[in-house]
Amino acid sequence: MPATLLTPPVPLNLRQIEVFHAIMIAGTLSGAARMLCVSQPAVSRVLATTEGRLRMLMFERVRGRLQPTPEARRLFSEVESILEGVRRFNALAADLVGGSQGELSLVSSPSFSEWLIPVAIKRFRARYPDVRIKYRPLPFDQLLPHVLLGHADLAISSMPPPASANAASRAIGHSFIECAVPERHPLAQAEAISASDLVGQTFIGYGRDTPFGRLTADFLAASGLPLRADVEIRSTPEAMALVREGVGVALIEAFGARRSVMTDGVVLKPLSPALAHRIYLIHTNVSPLSAMAKEFLAVFKRLLKQEGRDSALALTLPEHPGEDAPVRAPRP
Repeated sequence: MPATLLTPPVPLNLRQIEVFHAIMIAGTLSGAARMLCVSQPAVSRVLATTEGRLRMLMFERVRGRLQPTPEARRLFSEVESILEGVRRFNALAADLVGGSQGELSLVSSPSFSEWLIPVAIKRFRARYPDVRIKYRPLPFDQLLPHVLLGHADLAISSMPPPASANAASRAIGHSFIECAVPERHPLAQAEAISASDLVGQTFIGYGRDTPFGRLTADFLAASGLPLRADVEIRSTPEAMALVREGVGVALIEAFGARRSVMTDGVVLKPLSPALAHRIYLIHTNVSPLSAMAKEFLAVFKRLLKQEGRDSALALTLPEHPGEDAPVRAPRP
């Protein structure tokens, strides 16, 4: 005769596994009910459903107690790891909501790595000391790929990224390009510095293939003066080190050096007319920002608001300036 084909068992849900575990621990239906804070009939119904799904008897009554079958004992050996995973999941979820644990990954334009991002991280960790932070400054052309590949929760950029169907960006603040001058230089006494003041000076500037390089180049070209960098740099720390050594003067992103030890021996002067740029948030639109990313963003925006030299300037900036278009504020 052909072998009888048994109906395969129906998978259990987490509640049924939890009830099975409680009965194994308590040894009685009433004890399991007390453990789970439910009624004894409710436990009895779940047990009946569980045995029906598995197509096997799980317990036998022996002297008023439930005696687990050998099959139940085999299954019980797997239950503890399942429920421990559930406990870890719930604990982590509570920690993430409460901000006591978690991880946040950030990237930014290099110019923000000397002062702006470190101060924001310091303020964020004062509120969420147990959140692990990964931070990396990256060249502008690497920010968007880093976010799209899931290596960062968000990016803080000095310019808007190239258009992407999977990325979102928006302006969240603004900053300025300023002139860094050695403290004993004649220009250190000026209230503001114009392009004409740079004629005859050793000029330190960003490369033309960088966002700030294009911005400052357009600013100088608008003055009608054929100025070009005598010393080309890639980031603000390099420029500040050269200015501090008295090599020359530099046009730099103001947040890149503000309140930094790099300003020892260096004076920062505003440009005339003022040269401003927006600061952008970049993140993937495939999934929403995490709770910790939103909290960091709130801290960061408060910092920008507090440190912005002229909050009214935001009204004069176009919503999405092109990477090559300088943005100037009117004279005060």
